[in-house]
Amino acid sequence: MSATSHHDRSSNGAGPSVDRPVVVASCDSHVGPRLVPDLRAYCPASHRAQFDDFVERYDTSVTLFDGGLAHPNLSRPGHYEASARLADMDRDGVATEVLYHFSQNGQPFPFLMSPAGGLSNDADDRDLAAVGYHLYNRWLADFVSAEPDRLLGLAYLPLWDIGAARAELAWAADVGLKGVNFPPPGRPGVVPYNDRAWEPFWSACEDTGMTLHTHSGGGAPTEYAERPGGHQIQIYEGGGYMSRRAVWWLIHAGVFERHPLLRLVITEQYEGWWVPTFLELDNVYQRFGLSSAQGRLPRLPSEYAADHVLQGASFMSRWQAADALDHGYAANVAWGRDYPHVEGVFQVRDDEAAEPVTRLALRHLFSAVPPAKTRAMAGENLARVMGLDVRRLERVAAAIGAPTLADLSAEPEALPEVDRGSNAFRGQAGPRVEAPIG
Repeated sequence: MSATSHHDRSSNGAGPSVDRPVVVASCDSHVGPRLVPDLRAYCPASHRAQFDDFVERYDTSVTLFDGGLAHPNLSRPGHYEASARLADMDRDGVATEVLYHFSQNGQPFPFLMSPAGGLSNDADDRDLAAVGYHLYNRWLADFVSAEPDRLLGLAYLPLWDIGAARAELAWAADVGLKGVNFPPPGRPGVVPYNDRAWEPFWSACEDTGMTLHTHSGGGAPTEYAERPGGHQIQIYEGGGYMSRRAVWWLIHAGVFERHPLLRLVITEQYEGWWVPTFLELDNVYQRFGLSSAQGRLPRLPSEYAADHVLQGASFMSRWQAADALDHGYAANVAWGRDYPHVEGVFQVRDDEAAEPVTRLALRHLFSAVPPAKTRAMAGENLARVMGLDVRRLERVAAAIGAPTLADLSAEPEALPEVDRGSNAFRGQAGPRVEAPIG
């Protein structure tokens, strides 16, 4: 495989006219198969009794999906039905999107007794946890088969066993999954990522074109909430800083130097971290000469980040777009809608004929962004990093009536009221002074 054969394919040449639909790709969405109606059939007969015991103790599907909950997002069948998911994507103008588990936070995942965003495993029985991962991956493979170019499934791997993880990776790639749900360093029982034992795994990711995806909330499973300031500490470490640790681990361990096709997507992170993080990493590198196991790295950490790391800016804000343009990292930003989470961009509206909130949010975000940068951040950056066929996605965008550059340049005259927990028009950081764009 050449250095540009998978990850760096993109649509080259003259850009599309302002009247052609834009490829909108979401770096962040979630699925939530119901335990009994959806997942039980995928459980091996040898573990069916354990599955049923798990259901008895942890099943919350009745409260999550009964249609009587306060927020209408919670009762969308797109949580677990591919056709309904695709219909919601069509309405929002989204051509393709990455699928994490947990369509609602706290949803049970067999056989994970302490989910913590889907990245913690029952330390007492990792063999059973591996069974749970595989049965979920089997269900997901069938789910994405409805539209494999549009539904980008992430495999959950038993990373506490590198050989088993590599085997599951190969199987997942073969059945159509597109990436790896990748926890940051610090998971109990997982070999540190700067250990050379991981080399065959990184190579397998390159060979299969599987990208690494880390979602906010994946920090070390430490409980702070019962102590003063614990909630804020837990959000910052679990949802922000600690979730990004793989960036500098893979850079300084020389992983990106040795594996030029490996890509890492850091999703739903708080704003404002890109510039200071790489300023700090570059300063440390230059001051102390931190090196890989085979000597000093030949490039600055910021240079590796530019080539290997994508910031998945779920419910991206106008401030972040301006910051990316001002500081030259617009090629490393991808938009996301966080479907169907209530804090995300997708919001069910009382008036079904009204313009979807997602499309309004896209116009609010990109109305003052130059056209080429709009195309990049709205979808082409993610497509490039994941090796997607942009031409095929352009046909999808046309078929679903995705917004055009002309549409996205028209700022909404007014924004509708949305659930106070939604970040549709404000970004992850919430209300802030918006920097001018341009």
